[in-house]
Amino acid sequence: MRNAYYNGVFSADTDVRIPLTDRCVFFGDGVYDAMIGKGGRIHLCDEHIDRLYRSASAIGLRVRETKEELKALLYEVVKNSGLDSYFLYVQLTRSSKSRTHASNSDSPANILIKADVHKLPTPDSTVTLTLTEDLRYYMCNVKTLNLLPAVLASTAAEANGFDEAVFVRGDAVTECAHSNIAIVKSGTVITHPDSNLILPGITKSELLKTAKNLSIPIKERPFTTEELFNADSVLVMSTTKLVLEARRIDSITLPTGKNETSKRLIRATFENYWKSMEER
Repeated sequence: MRNAYYNGVFSADTDVRIPLTDRCVFFGDGVYDAMIGKGGRIHLCDEHIDRLYRSASAIGLRVRETKEELKALLYEVVKNSGLDSYFLYVQLTRSSKSRTHASNSDSPANILIKADVHKLPTPDSTVTLTLTEDLRYYMCNVKTLNLLPAVLASTAAEANGFDEAVFVRGDAVTECAHSNIAIVKSGTVITHPDSNLILPGITKSELLKTAKNLSIPIKERPFTTEELFNADSVLVMSTTKLVLEARRIDSITLPTGKNETSKRLIRATFENYWKSMEER
């Protein structure tokens, strides 16, 4: 199985050799994106590639390959992997050179792609959340490799029996460690607007499009922890799990499976995924 690619070479992931001179090693100097798919298809592939190139542009990273060329590489990895349902990871790093903080190299980005087995949860699956102070920097809209705050928050959440950590700045809820978050109140979806404080989630964007198609009101604004605990429903959105309801936040138990607005949105999001995987 050749489920990986690095700078022109397709191989098994266990055979990939990344040199110490790749700037991902010492500095995490790069960006990434991730997507899922099934049966030879990649869900929302163009949207993920667009976000990846936006992230690269935000840090001045030169990508030699066009979007279409990168897309072809992704599909080649999918084909070579032999997997039916998969998680795809793609990473762009700022070339290879001796360790020095400043990098003025015009060399094109290194490209790493990896495919793994992926199992999508069912629409009635739920998640548990815990609040944590958002100590990250102010470039959360750029999907960089520097994920230590998210790693620490996720590790603490898991150690305490939670599925995901919710970041809070002051009293405002921003996003989760590896998800976006929204609340539903009186039939309206409320979620933090895209800014430098959150990652512009692909699934979040699709959820808002779905809400508009279903004539469900939307408010893109910051919401508080008080609003979070008093919401009719709390939704967590990510590439790998699509949209799921939260059943608990710290010691607070939330109602699940009862809110009609949330049920419509979750059902429609999963149906859109299933449909896109059947298209040829």
